[in-house]
Order: sequence, then structure tokens, then C-alpha cells
Amino acid sequence: MSHEILDVPLTSGKRKVEICHVDGRFFASKNDSSYLESEVRVCINRSAPSSDDSAPSTSSCKNWQFNSNFCPILDELVAVLVEFGYADVFRIQMSTTSSGEIQKTSLEIQEIPFEDTKEFRTKRLVVRDFWKRGYYIADGTRFGGDYLVYTRSPNECHAEFVLLCTPITDSQRISAMRCCNQVKKCLILATTSPDSTQPHYTKCEWFRPEMF
Repeated sequence: MSHEILDVPLTSGKRKVEICHVDGRFFASKNDSSYLESEVRVCINRSAPSSDDSAPSTSSCKNWQFNSNFCPILDELVAVLVEFGYADVFRIQMSTTSSGEIQKTSLEIQEIPFEDTKEFRTKRLVVRDFWKRGYYIADGTRFGGDYLVYTRSPNECHAEFVLLCTPITDSQRISAMRCCNQVKKCLILATTSPDSTQPHYTKCEWFRPEMF
């Protein structure tokens, strides 16, 4: 992760949770869910898309509690947790020895395997910005967006915004606006520039002439 956005000490004295990286994904413990939701505005049971293959494979995590006690968490939220001193990241992998033991390795910030792409940079900065403004962020794929944005915990209210960070065509934008209109949510398009860490936003709403 780039150090361009670090503006607080990593040794902040806050309680830190353990985030594990295994099989190319990040996972947080369900035991930390209450703390993350109430104190850090991260709701891990809503943050990442759920699927049958969301847990690490049993072949790579044999006889480990990971499969039952951990939830996937968005990479972008992991970046926020690490930057603001709320988490440490560990790599989990099988030992190469015949013992087959699980190896747990602490990762320095520059070693955490975040995507090194323009798209991920945009997503990371947008999630960071909304989180700093006091919002909760969750996966938004079921509503045609990148994220859902909540004013309170996703367990307490419905999302207010659908957030899109990836480039889209006019037809895709219209489709997204129709979807948002049907579920009574506002569509926000987010962009960033290479020379700034501050995202820019465009709010999209239907214009109905009959209302005027």
C-alpha cells in the first residue's frame, strides 16, 4: 500500500485486531465484530460479498478454525484499518515441511498484498474518505455498485447511497440509476486524479418534469 495517504501514526495505542490473508483474500475474526462495528465503523458480516467459496479452502487451512470463525473483509477496509492503527495483518499458509503445520507471519505495511492498480487506488481512497466522514461501507454488487454507504451500522438501517468507483458507459450509468431509483437509494459516481488523494463525486438523480 502506498504511503501517500498515511496521516496518523501506526503505533496509535488503539486496540488492534488481527486480519489474516489466506488464499488471496483477507479475513477478520467474528470475535472482533462487535468492537469493529461499535468503535471502528466496520461491519464485517456486511463488508464483503458472501458466497460458498468465501472461506479459505480446507486443503490450505486444514484443521484450522478459520473456516468457521472468520468472515471475509474488503481489501479497501483492511487498508483503512491498517492505516489508522486498528489492525495488523498476518499471512496464513501451510508449512512446506512434512508436519503440515499452519504458518502465521506478521506483515509490514509495505508487504501487505494489496492490488497495485489505478482502480484499487481509487476504491481505497473513496472508501477511506467516506469512512473518515463517519459512514459505514459495505459491498454493493447486489445493487449494481461497488459499495453501499450507510449513515449507521448496516445492521440498524438501510443504505443511503450506492457508490460506483469504476468507469462506466452512459448506458451502464442509466441502468444503475434505474436500479437505485427502484430501491430508493441515491447513486454517487466517484473519481480520483493521479496527483491528489481527495476523491471527487457526482450525485445522479432522476429529473421528473411533471414535478415542476
